[in-house]
Amino acid sequence: MKNFRYILTIVILLAAAGLNYYFSKPDISLPRKSLAEFPKSLGDWAAVSDQQIDKQSLEILKVDDYFVRNYRNSKGEVIGLYIGYFKSQREGKGIHSPRQCLPGAGWSPVNIAVHRMAVPGHNPETVLVNKFVMGKGLDRQLYLFWYHGRGRIYASEYRNKIYLIWDGLTKKRTDGALVRVNNPVTGNTEDALKTQSDFIQLFLPLLKEYIPD
Repeated sequence: MKNFRYILTIVILLAAAGLNYYFSKPDISLPRKSLAEFPKSLGDWAAVSDQQIDKQSLEILKVDDYFVRNYRNSKGEVIGLYIGYFKSQREGKGIHSPRQCLPGAGWSPVNIAVHRMAVPGHNPETVLVNKFVMGKGLDRQLYLFWYHGRGRIYASEYRNKIYLIWDGLTKKRTDGALVRVNNPVTGNTEDALKTQSDFIQLFLPLLKEYIPD
């Protein structure tokens, strides 16, 4: 019995040392384009402004690559696009959920739901993304946002934590991004959603160049 306990202790210690060594190794880094190269023209949409996140906010976000950009089409409609990419989500680095970031500056949630989005060529070809309608007085903004990377697109921040652990163990990767799109609701929400969904389909096929599968 003593020998068994001794051997079991040694096995546990060796396993713990092995896991510690494995998880201490840096993540695999896959080739990708910088988001600075992301197209400023998408179909009928052209970039009209880029915004910089202030230094204090960047220290909190700890994002490795990002852009915040507004596009306008020939009808005068404006859509905002934010993509924030992390090379690794270890040691306190990770995506901050817009659930906590969006409310503020007088804006508050009017409706929170999930939306089934078509992703042609992806497996599966429809995915769930977050759908927020934010209100400030009579103004409304529609937001769609999701977690993107390592071959997956999904809405749940809890699922994101599980995938990070699993992919860190099996793929040696914790890279990934948050993609967020927003536009004003000037009529009904369904019209704004249709405009936004059409815009998203223009850039979805390009994302694999900037966010590795």
